[in-house]
Amino acid sequence: MKTIYTLFIFTAILLSSCAKDQNDDFIGSGTIEATEVTISAKTVGEVIALPVDQGVQVKAGQLIAVLDTAKISIQKEQLLAALEETGLKMTNAKRSADLAEDNFKNAEKKLERIKALFEGNSATQQQFDDMRTALKAALTQYQNAKTSLKALQVQRKKVNAQIQLLQIQLQDARITAPSPGIILEKYIEKGEFAMPGKPVVKIATMDKMWITVYISETDLGKIKLDEQADLKIDSFPNRSFAGRVSWISPQAEFTPKNVQTRDARADLVYAVKVTLENPQGIFKIGMPVDVFFHRAD
Repeated sequence: MKTIYTLFIFTAILLSSCAKDQNDDFIGSGTIEATEVTISAKTVGEVIALPVDQGVQVKAGQLIAVLDTAKISIQKEQLLAALEETGLKMTNAKRSADLAEDNFKNAEKKLERIKALFEGNSATQQQFDDMRTALKAALTQYQNAKTSLKALQVQRKKVNAQIQLLQIQLQDARITAPSPGIILEKYIEKGEFAMPGKPVVKIATMDKMWITVYISETDLGKIKLDEQADLKIDSFPNRSFAGRVSWISPQAEFTPKNVQTRDARADLVYAVKVTLENPQGIFKIGMPVDVFFHRAD
């Protein structure tokens, strides 16, 4: 009786396993990938602080490296002094322009009076000519004063632009993480010299990852966009993880050499991208994954 009961239990487990195999359709294997960002320096300077290390989790905006900005700060102070000096010169130029304008207007009035006297034979031709020359000289002085003031305004604008440029360089000297992730690689150490475009670290965003599997045309009709997929990894053999089909290639391609598909004889396959959430940090880059799609009886 005991033998019959044991055989019954074994048969039930076997049938259950077969039913599961019928409902879970293996599509392919792939390796987990993540969005990787290489952060490079934007300005030049010696690395004076590097408060992160390989494998460290960082938050968006977290400080990664600090470059020496002593020279930039001195240049900024010089430009601020130049800006103040330009402001003082503009004050004097404005006074000179106002005075030149008053002299010009006064010369215009005098010319009108001399002209009236000249037409009434109360002033000589010489007096009239001298006054016209004086008016031209006053106009020239007024125009020159306005030009000088304008030149100083342009100079102030130029200095302000230079200050803004240095301010950007000061900000760029503090290198921060653009997004949360894990430091995969460090390309520079404290004391080394950073250059614009030179890599500092590589960060991988680990909260959302993906796998790319390649399927044959015969399996393509079984998969739909946004459909759920079941994922299996060797680290947790008795556990299934949920993924989602986020992209299906619109065109076929030749089977990559490092990928095995369900139908090994197929020359052309379609790439399918399956995304997965990783809130607990279980999944790692390069981890092999088997992908299954649940199908109804």
